[in-house]
Amino acid sequence: MEQVKVLLIDPDDANREFLARMLKNRDYVVVHAATGREGVEKAGQESPSLIIFEPSLPDQNVREFLYDLSQNQRTSNIPCVALSGHSNPEEMQICLQAGCVEYYVKSGMVMVSLVDSIPKLVLESQRAGAESQDGLLIVFLSAKGGTGTSSLCANVGMSIAQNIQMASVALVDMVLPMGSIGQIVGHDEEEFNLITVSDQPEENITPDYFSPKLILEHNWLFNLLPGSPDPETANNLNVKSIPSIISALKKGHDYVLIDIGRALSRITLPIIQEADLIVLVLGTDQSTVTLTKKLWDYLSEQGIPAGKIFAVLNRAVGLEGLTKAEAEKMLGLDIKLMVPYMMSNFTLANNLHMPIITKFPTDTASMVLKQAALEMSRQAVALKNN
Repeated sequence: MEQVKVLLIDPDDANREFLARMLKNRDYVVVHAATGREGVEKAGQESPSLIIFEPSLPDQNVREFLYDLSQNQRTSNIPCVALSGHSNPEEMQICLQAGCVEYYVKSGMVMVSLVDSIPKLVLESQRAGAESQDGLLIVFLSAKGGTGTSSLCANVGMSIAQNIQMASVALVDMVLPMGSIGQIVGHDEEEFNLITVSDQPEENITPDYFSPKLILEHNWLFNLLPGSPDPETANNLNVKSIPSIISALKKGHDYVLIDIGRALSRITLPIIQEADLIVLVLGTDQSTVTLTKKLWDYLSEQGIPAGKIFAVLNRAVGLEGLTKAEAEKMLGLDIKLMVPYMMSNFTLANNLHMPIITKFPTDTASMVLKQAALEMSRQAVALKNN
């Protein structure tokens, strides 16, 4: 490996000198900066292999600093490590969601661990750059309302972002005529949404356009493109812009999750056909399974293979109803995952605008959602590579 150059950005001279000595002992070239703007300038001039920065900068907040790096072609792909003087979960979310490869809290042992991991971090970044491709497209779909599709989509998106290393996740709310993800995550601003984005000139709909605009709500680790705020606004959707929107999001994220709910239409069918994976959500009542069977038969007629379907049985309303084996027999599909009944916990987490894995980290459903994130990712990757 060619000689590694590390840019240290920290307003504390003593902290910078301490870490610089450790790096120089490993024969790394070290460049210093004391402020965010100075660091961005040095990054452009020096082209370091890695940036290690203190998120509490005197001249910029961490969002501004990371955004400035992302907007410069010379610096946008440099791996960044946050080395914070204090433990701050919100700051950690911002850093990781913005693309930082690691977030550490300063201590002597942590700095030793960080220095030891530099070769691996640099190598992984170089490999990711060489193998870069559009992100995976995962669609969430149901045949009937009340199956918890939107809640499942939001919580799986959160789980992917939390459990798959360095994964960036965008979530698009395409439940028409009125979105539902915003209510779950606690977002109520109406000016930036799917409808207003679709009204943009096509040449403006790029990854750079989305980068500063997508919503990152407190507690959630994915970037959100909200749905229509009301049925009247939904009438203004420019359908011709949807392929450009999805393409731009895929270029800027590792995973793009689209919540379609039960809005199967001429608008959403092409998205379903393009998807790398289709998460088909059903409940345990017989009427929902019957409708889901009709939906699956239609999708099959449209040329969608069974291998693209990831069927999920969500016990959203209680313990009664069909068993997994009974539902599989009716559907003619394997059910890949069962979400256990959480009594009032799911509703409580939604009302508090919190992910299940944050509000109830030890609940069985939280472990199931982690499993779901990993299994969906593995299946989508396998299908994309075949």
